Order: sequence, then structure tokens, then C-alpha cells
Amino acid sequence: MTLIELLVVMGLLALILGAGVGALASLDIGTMGSGSLVRSTLRSASNWSRSRQAPARVRIDAANGVLSAEGLNVVGTWHFESRPPTGAFGLDGELHEALLVEDGFVGKALSFAGAPAGALFEAAVHTDPAFDLRTGFQVQVVLRPEDAGGGRVIQVGEALRIDATRRFGLRVQLATQRFDEELGRLVPAGTATLETPQGILQPGHWQRVLVTYDRVLIAVHVEGLEVAHLEEEGDVVPVKSRLVLGGGERPWPGSIDALVISAVGASEEVVLPQGVGFVDGTPEDVFFAADGGLDRSRHEGPVLIPLEYVDGRTDLVRVNMYGTVE
Repeated sequence: MTLIELLVVMGLLALILGAGVGALASLDIGTMGSGSLVRSTLRSASNWSRSRQAPARVRIDAANGVLSAEGLNVVGTWHFESRPPTGAFGLDGELHEALLVEDGFVGKALSFAGAPAGALFEAAVHTDPAFDLRTGFQVQVVLRPEDAGGGRVIQVGEALRIDATRRFGLRVQLATQRFDEELGRLVPAGTATLETPQGILQPGHWQRVLVTYDRVLIAVHVEGLEVAHLEEEGDVVPVKSRLVLGGGERPWPGSIDALVISAVGASEEVVLPQGVGFVDGTPEDVFFAADGGLDRSRHEGPVLIPLEYVDGRTDLVRVNMYGTVE
């Protein structure tokens, strides 16, 4: 190899190496995985709801490039098969003049029909740190009104109360709190009240009732259909006293079975790297139903989440109705 040939080869190598380094320098390595980060967070929420058979949600703070995933955990279950009734997670309860009847939704049920004044069931849920409804919850219960008449059905400390109204409707009261900047602490924010239409419960028949709160809506479903909702964004006050079913001078003339209470028990926050952000108009929330698919009461079609990079590149994350993320 002559000296001229060697110089030519070295010059070509320098040219190729310089072009490669320039191309590499133009890439923002820190942002390359942003789309995968968003997709992974959405898949985690979908998988959580599918595995736990409970709703999940991903909040999107587009202004700050933050995703927050939340999932529900069961924190209490009662089926009223024994005296005194036993609950999951050691949350057993006590009966006071209330009745156990044989014709429950599954097995036996708790009944206040014909019970004396003050008849109730109570459980010390406030002693369990997991029983925290502040950032969202779900109450599933099966109810059978025996006769017209209102009364307390479920009360969870000072946080939540579900009443039956006189004409076979339901009333939900949620006590909320907010952070006062001047005082530097949380203060009561009042009580949000949601009342369903009358006649949604049929006397003498068992009906599945679902009450949910996700810091966007309080909603009531009966037999899978939404019958009422109310916008509300406050945090629920802490549960500082017992769970009580029934009670009062005139107990609700009905029966209760299969009570399951869930609360937000898992959360994950992800921050996008610098140089990438959400496009204006990005949805603020993605809701997953208990089967892992999108919540069809909140989303009419697939959810699109566009990302924009500082160098002009774009990426589109798509969540299909069955919860698959592309």
C-alpha cells in the first residue's frame, strides 16, 4: 500500500466517522423511550384492573408531563353467613338486634325488616390503615327493599353515607375536604349529595348496587346501569369511626347481602423526560373497567394520546376499547 493510498483510506474513515458522530449527536437519547414509558403505564393500569377485577385510572397532567396511574384494592368484604358475621381481613362485626334471614342473595343475608329501633350491624373499619377512601372508592352491595320507607343503609365513618329514600330510591352523601393555603392544612369542604330517581329499587327483589367515586364523579349504578351521577373533585375525609349498616329510630325495611368495599390502593407516577410533552387536547383521564378494557361509560371509542418531541418528531399512543395499547 502506497502512502497516497493510506492517506486516502484515512481520509475516508475520518469522513464516515464524522458523519456518524454528527447523526448520533442529533439524537436525544433521553426522549427516545418516552412513548414506551406512556404505553407501559397504560398497560400496567389495564393489567391491574384485569387481574384485580377492579377499575383503574390513568391521570394525564399535560401541562407538566406527568402520568399518574391508580388502581383499586378490596379493603372489606361481608357476606352475613354467621352470627356474629365475619369479614375479610379480620374486620368482623357485631349485630345489635338485626336479623339474619335464610333467603339471601347468596346463602343468608342481613335484614332490618321488622327489626326494633336501633337495630344495626357495625365493624371497626377505622382501625385498619388500608381503609382509606380519600382518593377514591367503590362500594358494591346487593339490596332488597321489603317495603316503602327510607333509612340508613350504609355509613362509613363520617366519610360516606348511603340512604334508601321513601319511594325506593337512593341518596349518597360524601363528606369532602380541601387544602387551605392560608391555614396550611386540610379543612372540611362540605357534603356532596347525590340522589337517584325514585323507583330504581324493586320491592321484594334483590338488586346489585354500585356506588363509585374517582375524584371526578360520584356515580350510582343499579344492575349495571348508571342511574345518577354528580361531578365532585374533593378528597374524601378520613374514616375515623365504624362502618354501620342500618340503625336509627326506624331502621330501613330491607335486606343487605354481599357487601364489598374497595379503595385506591396502588398508585404510580411517571414524569416524561425533558424535550417531550403531550399535545394540547390530550385527554385528562383514561378509565379502565374491571375487565381491563376501557370504561365504556366514559369512553365512546379508542383513546388517542399524542406526544410531541422538541425536534419536531411525533408519536401517537392508542388505547383500544379492549384495553390493548399500541
